[in-house]
Amino acid sequence: MRKITKQLIIGLFATASLASCDSFLDETPDNRLRLDSYEKIAELLVSAYPSASNVFMEFMSDNVGPDPKNIQKSDYTQAYCFEKIDMEGQDTPSYYWGANYMAIAHANQALLALEKMEENNPGLKKAIRGEALACRAYAHFMLVNTFAKPYDETTANTDQGIVIMTQPEVTLLAQYKRNTVKEVYDFIEKDLLEAVGLVSNQYYKNTGKYHFNEAAVRALASRFFLFKKDYEKAEKYATELLGDDYNAQMIRDYSQIYTGTAAEVIARKFSDPNLTANLLLVRKDVYYGYKPQYGYRFTEAVYQQMVLSSQDIRFSVAYNFGGATTFLPKFQRTLFQRTSITAATGYPYTIAVELRSEEVFFNRLEAWLMMGADKLSLFENQFSKYLTTMYGGSTDYNALFKSYKQNHSTLTDQEIRLKMLLDEKRREFVEEGLRWLDIRRHDLPVTHVDINGVTHRLNGKDSRKVLQIPETAIKYGNLEPNSYDDAGQNAQQVILNKK
Repeated sequence: MRKITKQLIIGLFATASLASCDSFLDETPDNRLRLDSYEKIAELLVSAYPSASNVFMEFMSDNVGPDPKNIQKSDYTQAYCFEKIDMEGQDTPSYYWGANYMAIAHANQALLALEKMEENNPGLKKAIRGEALACRAYAHFMLVNTFAKPYDETTANTDQGIVIMTQPEVTLLAQYKRNTVKEVYDFIEKDLLEAVGLVSNQYYKNTGKYHFNEAAVRALASRFFLFKKDYEKAEKYATELLGDDYNAQMIRDYSQIYTGTAAEVIARKFSDPNLTANLLLVRKDVYYGYKPQYGYRFTEAVYQQMVLSSQDIRFSVAYNFGGATTFLPKFQRTLFQRTSITAATGYPYTIAVELRSEEVFFNRLEAWLMMGADKLSLFENQFSKYLTTMYGGSTDYNALFKSYKQNHSTLTDQEIRLKMLLDEKRREFVEEGLRWLDIRRHDLPVTHVDINGVTHRLNGKDSRKVLQIPETAIKYGNLEPNSYDDAGQNAQQVILNKK
């Protein structure tokens, strides 16, 4: 399992491609690369995309359950039981923290190098700057939505956020201060809006899907403004990507992707860069898929609770390993990077669809719902077209709304619409980590029953939804740790019921 060691986490950051701590202060992130051309700066940005997976968010969500046949893994168990995750290897919050700051370090180094460039190609320079700003915005955004409270206009100015980094790190044992959530969001917004105006597909080879292209940066903007609750802007950037009407090309055709019997073949089709719905692909170091027989997973019981109909084409193909665990062929699970040509050891990884247009579609639906009665007909019409497609014509918006109203009689019509939307988004993105972000934003409770029959409950506004920052950042960066209320402090194991 890959780890970002203390040697590479000095205070706050995991700074990429350093030969050793001795060269930390004197070298660029890759000391083999002299940033003296636009081509080399663009090459550096390959490392400005976080290589760590946020799959640990899936373990904390309501998308997983216990499989008695699986081997238990301590970090997976800690996430599932809403405990502090101690490990620092792949699939952990500490690894995710380090990888995102590593990406930020590369983006900052690229931005600094661009300022010193004298080559006369203003179009390319702007495009590279736009990509670097988008990368920096994305990494800060994911950090603040993992290690700080969700954005709340009434408290964001005092809520503790993360550290904003605008320059390459030059101090070995630097001390840092966490910015507020509002300061972080303001910084991200500035970077993001500038990036939208600069990113250009003109300079990318092939599909450009492994970079922040014009579509991907708008997808990020739609997510950012939705999370900020600026619904007009969320709608604006979603519409720039999707168009005004329901755009079937932006919704993947599962009947074409989920064909055949080989999971790896189907997964390659799901993450194909030529697929219109795939906007940004990123190589991720991830242990989750490589060892499916470990820990808490998307089980048959969760499947039965989640899936409404056998006609739901999103679940028309699923696999298991002889136990309760089910998985969907959304990403390749057998990719492996060896440490050398002759080595038998190495690191598992996958190619993840980091941003896709179905999320943008859901972002706009939620924005419309929150914008009130004037947008309700748009919400209902386009949501109905999506539902008709996913359920093979067996249901539409009106039929589903009627069913939800019968089963959730205590909810208002607006609450029912939001629950329908979030439930469908959960089905669309299961095993991709997005559900946890919605659980945080909408104060959704989560109840887990562990392998021993012990029940663990996460309440709506539970402070444990804000993950603790890594011990290395606290110790070496002198950062103030997140504080927790009594429920969070006692969360090593909240036992509500033992069978």
